[in-house]
Amino acid sequence: MALAIFGLAAVALIRLQGVSLANAATLSDRQYAAIVARNQALEAMLSPTPPGTDQGRERAGIRDWAWRRQISPGPDPGTQLIIVEVVGDAGQVIAADKLLWSGR
Repeated sequence: MALAIFGLAAVALIRLQGVSLANAATLSDRQYAAIVARNQALEAMLSPTPPGTDQGRERAGIRDWAWRRQISPGPDPGTQLIIVEVVGDAGQVIAADKLLWSGR
């Protein structure tokens, strides 16, 4: 009986380890995607001219990440809201960042 209980506990621990490894990979991907989103938002924010809508790819980690930048009017005159989304292969948003551009 004790051996059966120990066997069930061992199986449960092995399954838990597999789930933990899968979650670690997902978190790593989200971190890289967040870095790409911040990089692209900062590049647009530091531009001396008003940024425009754009899209592209950036390498981070061991893969290329697709990103898209949208621009909308900011809360004050002469400002623009920069929204950058990093998207996965299926088109889902993995990470996003928002910054405000000002020409002043």
